[in-house]
Amino acid sequence: MFKPTKSKLSIFFLVLTFLPLIVMRLVVYPITFQALKDEIIKNLEGAVRKQTELITKWMEERTADAQRIANNPLILLIMQSIGGSTEHTDLVKNMETIKYLDYLWKEYGSKEMFIADREGIVRIASRKELVGTDISAKDFFRSSMKGAFFTSNIIPSDVPVENESGALEAGVPTMLVSAPIKDRSNSIVGTVILRIDVSEINTMMQNIHIGKTGETYLINGYGYMLTESKFVEDLKGQHRIIKRSALELKVVNPLTNVVTKGVSECLKGSEGFDADGYSDYRGVNVLGFWRWMPDYGWGVIAEIDVNEGYGKLYELRDYILFTFGLVAVGVIIVAFFLGKKISAPISHITETAREIAGGSYHVRIQCKPGDEIGELAGAINTMAETLESRPELSEPANPPKSQGGI
Repeated sequence: MFKPTKSKLSIFFLVLTFLPLIVMRLVVYPITFQALKDEIIKNLEGAVRKQTELITKWMEERTADAQRIANNPLILLIMQSIGGSTEHTDLVKNMETIKYLDYLWKEYGSKEMFIADREGIVRIASRKELVGTDISAKDFFRSSMKGAFFTSNIIPSDVPVENESGALEAGVPTMLVSAPIKDRSNSIVGTVILRIDVSEINTMMQNIHIGKTGETYLINGYGYMLTESKFVEDLKGQHRIIKRSALELKVVNPLTNVVTKGVSECLKGSEGFDADGYSDYRGVNVLGFWRWMPDYGWGVIAEIDVNEGYGKLYELRDYILFTFGLVAVGVIIVAFFLGKKISAPISHITETAREIAGGSYHVRIQCKPGDEIGELAGAINTMAETLESRPELSEPANPPKSQGGI
């Protein structure tokens, strides 16, 4: 038999149970989620801006190093001696003896140094095998001969260079910085070229920590990574790189072989972010912030896995849903039994009242007093007793007999 009171009570308790869940899901959760998004993107932006500042400052220092060496009076004396002047020949020989030049380029933290005359022939080099090399066709030489400082991109070395293991290797990521050597009349008599240790850029990138999966890295205008990936061992295991991620790994989605969203947007020369997630070069969904550095043709990208960035909030959401699920089951059970307890006496009172209304005044409601339902039952019982005590109501009226004939 349908019991409307019981059903209404069950619905009432369910509404009370799920109302906080609905409020949390539709109001609290979106606000909390947006606040977390903003905080994560703010941290990624801070990492990118910090890295951009560090790289810019570091590059300016390297250019200043080349300028200081080019302006060193002893360097000019060497070039004049090489140009045919015998006035300072003994001085040059003595300088070679005390290895002054080795001290000079090592003092500035360069991997090597070489000096070319105005024809582009290397006259002095930290490695003797470079002496006599013709660099007149190189961009860094041509730029210096025009009186300008030059900074190359990070490129594979075309000559064997000391790698991260200390062995000589061709194709190692390298960078060249050059500055013109000028005499007292401001005429250009040669060029100083420094080979920069780009591992310092890699160190700067890895010194900023963004969680367990977060990283910052540098890309060039072709979408290739210029610094080492945090996941270089995994990439080697997948046979996507051989020795290093720098200059070997193109930052593409491995499933589509298309550059990632972070790289694509960065190469457009823009600064921006994605707080919803996109696939990175591992195929993992990440949050990212990027910034292009037009002065050097590089892009700085900071990323962190979505699962780590939003993981705690996801865990909290799942925990709350699980908790409310358990509570809802408990409330349904309680509502069922409570509704049954409340609706059973009401149903009994209703049935008894119907019997009394039908003339069965001797019927009584069996209900314990003490609450409103008990008082109602007592009132109905009193009414039944009153009706029963009235003779004209307690006995049904006899129908009149028909009058027969004589």
